[in-house]
Amino acid sequence: MRLAVFGAGGMGATHASAYAAFGKKERVEIAGIVSRSASKARGLAKRVDAPWFTDPQKILRDESIDAIDVTTPSGLHRPLVVLALAQGKHVFCETPVALTLRDADAMINAARVNRRILMVAQVMRFVADYQRAHEEAASGSLGKPRIVVARRLARPYWSAKRPRPFRVYGDPIVELSIHDFDVANWILGRPRSVLARGISGSTGMTEHAMVAVEYRGGSAFIEGSAMMPPGFPFTTALRVQCDAGVFDHVTEFRGGPIPKTRSVRYTKHGLETVPVRGHDPYTEECRLFVRTVRRKADGKLLSPDAERDALRVALAARESIRRGREIDLAA
Repeated sequence: MRLAVFGAGGMGATHASAYAAFGKKERVEIAGIVSRSASKARGLAKRVDAPWFTDPQKILRDESIDAIDVTTPSGLHRPLVVLALAQGKHVFCETPVALTLRDADAMINAARVNRRILMVAQVMRFVADYQRAHEEAASGSLGKPRIVVARRLARPYWSAKRPRPFRVYGDPIVELSIHDFDVANWILGRPRSVLARGISGSTGMTEHAMVAVEYRGGSAFIEGSAMMPPGFPFTTALRVQCDAGVFDHVTEFRGGPIPKTRSVRYTKHGLETVPVRGHDPYTEECRLFVRTVRRKADGKLLSPDAERDALRVALAARESIRRGREIDLAA
């Protein structure tokens, strides 16, 4: 299998490094690194021993290339993904898949019309502690899941010297909280309504939001922030409350390669630590894409329809904040 990576930034480097690491075992070759920046493309290509390009058409017209991995900004995904699918390529697309439902639908439709695989990199589904939370909820070992509480708290990832082009990356509700909306949907099912409140920051965007999502028989409460003060560690947390117990997880990135992580269960027997064997979630999501293209695995875990549901919640949260009322997703 021959695959090209579009984008040579942080996520492009992460995905390319994953393919390079398992390439021989999974029989995948990096056929090219593509970026508008020649220096970035050249630098990443050298690291993974691959050719580099600044013209995407050279990759898209190459019939020997089976698939592409898209890590460019979300607002630029649609034209590239639709064209690649029309050219017969399978596509692995970074999340958010798009910034509008219209763009997401165009990509999903292009995959169906051209009978090609489109998968979306919802990486939290490969984070070991989140996988364990889903397993606990799905197995019924703690009873039926009723409430999901998730947090994703970050300092601003932009500055006056490095402004963030939100029109192509999405605001924090879409770019950050979409991960937790997806996890809540994964555990509780299809969302029915959204009610949100938020605080705007210096960007004019909502930079801290509290979002309540209703499901049939359950609720989720998602806190997302990109306005935490200096020194506050990037924090992700997930609590799944079921009829007969609770699974609780928190990770704090305090510097260094290993974050501080804790997962526990509370049941009628008391508190117990849940040992979770970690792995690199980025490597595993890339591996699933390769195996799905090679018909060695089922890629439904990273379905674009599930990503669309998460995007729909994110956009509804933004609308709820603007209108000051609950948004009915069943309408």
